[in-house]
Amino acid sequence: MSFDIVIPLGPNEITRINEQIQHVKKNVIGYRNIYIISFEPNITIDGCIIIDERIFEFKINDISSYFIKYNGKNNRNGWYLQQLLKLYAGFTIKGILDNYLVIDADVFFLKKTSFLENDKYIFTTSDEYHKPYFTHMNKLHDSFEKSHTKSGIAHHMIFNKNLIKEMFELVEAKYKKRFWVIFIENVEEHKKYPINRIESGASEYELYFNFMIKYHNDKMIIRNLNWSNISVSDYKNNTYDKNNNYISVCEWIK
Repeated sequence: MSFDIVIPLGPNEITRINEQIQHVKKNVIGYRNIYIISFEPNITIDGCIIIDERIFEFKINDISSYFIKYNGKNNRNGWYLQQLLKLYAGFTIKGILDNYLVIDADVFFLKKTSFLENDKYIFTTSDEYHKPYFTHMNKLHDSFEKSHTKSGIAHHMIFNKNLIKEMFELVEAKYKKRFWVIFIENVEEHKKYPINRIESGASEYELYFNFMIKYHNDKMIIRNLNWSNISVSDYKNNTYDKNNNYISVCEWIK
């Protein structure tokens, strides 16, 4: 099996995207193309295909117009948009392979890393646990639930278009709407708090990881890698553990 790479790019990551791509090219094993889904369609990144995020069937305004009804919330709109871009990339980007590896734009692979083995998808885990993610997925479909002791949130994930379609169809059969609409309308955490409160109400990685365990456990391998969330200053000062397989450079770490 072969795969493409998809990297959603927002304003916060644009200053480091060229450095990130160099790490991807050096250390991700077996990919074909790199697609950058960008908020800025006129950028040029060597060796990458730029995809305008506006070609997707949903826009940032679709998300903001929904959440604005709840305390004027707007501080997670781009975050939810990126989750949906990842899930819909296989249906929207012309010519993309059915298998595609999503990498968050703040992730830097430091060691050679594979994502397929013996025609199985390799998933990396973490120790994260955030109950609202599982509440959200269970609202999407009764069979979606936490199915592993570890978390599937690890700043990257390999997806298969046909398996995502199967997941979408389960949800759409229940609600009789497009999946992306259902996904947004069932984010409850976003509605509970005042405008200045930042909270997380859904996770595309947790959703797909647990769907795969539930329905396609025979198609996946679960592994642990050494990785860390680090601050921008640690990255700039080169003060992070080089033994990590990868790092995530997080704006929120001070």
